[in-house]
Amino acid sequence: MRLAAGALAVAAVLGPAAAATTPRPAPAKALSAPVIVSGTPQTTVAYAAPATSQYVADFPQPLVVSIDRAAAKIRFTCPATHCGLRVADEANDPGHRVDASTYEEVIKKHTSTLKMGLAFDFPGHYQVYAQTVDGDDNPTGPKTPPFELTAQ
Repeated sequence: MRLAAGALAVAAVLGPAAAATTPRPAPAKALSAPVIVSGTPQTTVAYAAPATSQYVADFPQPLVVSIDRAAAKIRFTCPATHCGLRVADEANDPGHRVDASTYEEVIKKHTSTLKMGLAFDFPGHYQVYAQTVDGDDNPTGPKTPPFELTAQ
């Protein structure tokens, strides 16, 4: 009881000065989003895909992003329903497919490039986003603004 009363007396005497000298953890630094370097906007012709009920469109410019911090990979995603990413040379690409609409690409010298196309049910306007991924394949930080891709 005396100890508690003594602590209260010290706090009353020192007041705000004691609180001001108490070390506080530094606020967490906000993670920066990848920055679009090139690849948006793009427009290309869509073709009926052989042996499927979908259309495909191969875009002439790769999607390129840069990142100013260490990250394991960049994840490109087309969130639209029935939108799939088609990687130009997937067999020789160092990245890997997560699912039909998501592809993870490696980062080299703070830059990631994806030469790609889309597969979809109807020609139109599509958006692809990029986001960093850590070594455990968990998305980290904010997404880029969308890459604007139109297939006619």
